[in-house]
Amino acid sequence: MSQFRFSPRPNQAHEIPWNAWGPEAFAQAEREGKPILLSISAVWCHWCHVMDETTYSDPGVIDAIRRQFVPIRVDNDERPDINARYNMGGWPTTAFLSADGTTLAGATYVPPVQMQHILTEIAQWYHDNAAQVAQRGAEIRERRLAHQTATRDDMRIEGVRDLVESIARTYDEEYAGFGEAPKFPQPELLEFLLNESEATGEARLHEMVVRTLRAMAGGGMYDRVEGGFFRYSTTRDWSVPHFEKMAEDHAGLIRVISLVLRHSPQEELRATLRSAVEYVTTVLRDPQTSTFAGSQDADEEYYALSLEERRRRRAPCVDRTLYSDRNAALAGAFCLAGAALEDDAVVANGVETLDTVHERMLDADGLLVHVHREGDRPVCGLIGDQAAYLRASIEAHDVTNEDRFLDRAAALADTLERRLGAPDGGFYDRAPEQEHLGRLALQDKPIAENAIVAESLVRLSELLDEERYRQLAERTLSIYAKTFVHAGAFAAPYARALRRFLSSVAHC
Repeated sequence: MSQFRFSPRPNQAHEIPWNAWGPEAFAQAEREGKPILLSISAVWCHWCHVMDETTYSDPGVIDAIRRQFVPIRVDNDERPDINARYNMGGWPTTAFLSADGTTLAGATYVPPVQMQHILTEIAQWYHDNAAQVAQRGAEIRERRLAHQTATRDDMRIEGVRDLVESIARTYDEEYAGFGEAPKFPQPELLEFLLNESEATGEARLHEMVVRTLRAMAGGGMYDRVEGGFFRYSTTRDWSVPHFEKMAEDHAGLIRVISLVLRHSPQEELRATLRSAVEYVTTVLRDPQTSTFAGSQDADEEYYALSLEERRRRRAPCVDRTLYSDRNAALAGAFCLAGAALEDDAVVANGVETLDTVHERMLDADGLLVHVHREGDRPVCGLIGDQAAYLRASIEAHDVTNEDRFLDRAAALADTLERRLGAPDGGFYDRAPEQEHLGRLALQDKPIAENAIVAESLVRLSELLDEERYRQLAERTLSIYAKTFVHAGAFAAPYARALRRFLSSVAHC
């Protein structure tokens, strides 16, 4: 059986001699003097399926790739570290690399005829410019992703307020949400605004969050037949969705709705929360293993049917791959949802999943592996997995008051500092001792995941009365203090963590 996953509909993409990301493929490219075609796909991605069925099924494209390229296929969900460095603006990503992993060119979906022209041009250019390509690669390898470390004096609440104002200017007064089409759920942004409303008393921020959640729940973004949120809206008014259903989106939205209900009785949102939890429990959760699936495929025709009509058709495929970040995030969200709904069974499901992640997905040194699959050598030490598990463990402790979750959080925080901690503060997105092919050699410290870790460290310091966790959070937050506002909505988790840190310092 192929290790690669293609469109579930008829296609010939498997006829391309795909390689896994690894030293063998890079060595082949070097040995044969060929460029690399890197395809980053996703099992839930509609246009990835279309590219398999069209471009990668075209005989001319298949022949050109066979003769002139070393093709590598990567699953976005399984290798987010590769995707973070090579994504060309969406999925599918089509990237052309030199034999040392330097990016030459790239795009997203490419139709067959255009692809044939691109393949010919890239192969010829690569052959004619080998010396320049090698020199460019050497220069890039000398670079490092730098961060400007600040001091506590630079970590000011004014920056948080500036970000709130910047985000508020993008709010859609007519349809709710932020910006124009397409509109994404952005649960981390919503949680930031909710926290700011509670911290400052600004009722308008709370109204923005509630109106946005209601717009998603009441429009095309929500499946009112089987329940569950679709991935995003293609239209400004939330009426036409992109039909994937993602575990990570449900974790974020269940979480933020639960937080809204903690302080504000909203019967409409309470019903949505109950329905979303029911969808995830029924479709994504496997009661035999106490784990959650990663996603359910898009199928526009299926989701246009009534309940009776759907029962006569096969439901869109559910990806049962076990990802530690998505399972941890949903486990924490279920703990919060169970508390909001006063439903002990929902809390119990979240706790069981978090226990399963602890038992099955920690390596011998205490870091989570990203994917659990029997017989595979797992990718370990990705910051997203650690951030999600750390936050979920603290939330499980908050809801259940069971000490084991706090003990696990503290153990992971200590391991994170040792294995992923950077000398100048913050955490790398992957364990430095892992393989360094291509742009993986560039050490990155992504702001969102570092912010979630920092906020969890502040909470740990409060719960355990451990000053060293607060100091570790400060060193992490200082990296972005002078620049985070420029990241716009992507800085929402950081601003939330900074607010918590400054409030914690003020009261210690």
